Amino acid sequence: MNQGAIPDESPRNLLEQLLLQDAKAGNCRAIQGGPGDILGDVSRLVALYGGNPEDWYKITSIQAFTINGASVQVHWFENGEILQQVELKFKRQYPKIAPKNL
Repeated sequence: MNQGAIPDESPRNLLEQLLLQDAKAGNCRAIQGGPGDILGDVSRLVALYGGNPEDWYKITSIQAFTINGASVQVHWFENGEILQQVELKFKRQYPKIAPKNL
């Protein structure tokens, strides 16, 4: 196990709070995990939080808000059997700037 628990990240502003609320209300989906797609981080998650490897999923918000020029989504790990949500983070993706033609 390389790393311990990753602390939850707190929303930085009202839009991130609303995005988190929306995702936790059910507007989210699994992007990886489960019996057919075991997470690479599953050993660490099981050691820290318990449960079975096939019950862990990586979850993302369905919506993405643009905040300060970045597309922001919420991600976390969730164990569907024990209903545990851990290691919440906000994924911020800034647009790539195309090089200028010289």
